[in-house]
Amino acid sequence: MPTNPLDPGSIDFELTDFDDARHALNELPPGVEEAQHLRPGYWEGRRRTPVATDRALAGPTIDWVIGLPSHLRPAQLCEHFPRIANLMASVWHDQRRCDAVFASLLTDTRGSRHGFPATIEHEVHRLSAFRAGALRR
Repeated sequence: MPTNPLDPGSIDFELTDFDDARHALNELPPGVEEAQHLRPGYWEGRRRTPVATDRALAGPTIDWVIGLPSHLRPAQLCEHFPRIANLMASVWHDQRRCDAVFASLLTDTRGSRHGFPATIEHEVHRLSAFRAGALRR
């Protein structure tokens, strides 16, 4: 007796082999992996342990800022992101590392960063250009 496909008691199925079924179970549905990055606590478990200089400028950073031309001093960066100012000061004299820091600050590789406020982004761009030699005064 043939079953009616609209009958609530019928079950639709398709033939498959175990390898296909196993592969289907191992794959995450579309969007699930991206959603894991958005869960509360995801990034907290991957960040380094905070240190005291994350919240205040270190002595060498203050010396670095004072040594910059006055119009290039990143006041907003230092006030709002002292950890980043400390990092910049620590790599300032190493061209390769400095370039890498600027690239990581100015390029969103995660796809989820909000970016700096405009004034701070402007300060970072000016410092990057100055470090690269584009600005002299």
